[in-house]
Amino acid sequence: MFSRNRRSTAGSLIVAVVAALAVVPGGAAEAAEEAPAKVSSGIAVGVQLEAVADVKVARAEVARGSRVSVARLIERQGLLTAVDVELADGHIARVAMATVRASFRVLSE
Repeated sequence: MFSRNRRSTAGSLIVAVVAALAVVPGGAAEAAEEAPAKVSSGIAVGVQLEAVADVKVARAEVARGSRVSVARLIERQGLLTAVDVELADGHIARVAMATVRASFRVLSE
């Protein structure tokens, strides 16, 4: 009995959130469009990054001064957690944002 009430309450909460988003000017679509701009903090698809130190990325090593291009942003729960970068040989490697901040600098936005 308790779990049935919990499901009912969760369903009601979801309906309330959807209804609240519908009341916001622009609706949920506008709210979703604004989120990536806030999250990205200067890093977007197509941005060039330059390694400021030798960095091990997946099974490759990016030498200091080498450039990579951001191919995809990886978000978890609204936070930018990693990026996929295109290496010089065309391979795509995933790099955690902590590594990006510590070992790369943004060349173009």
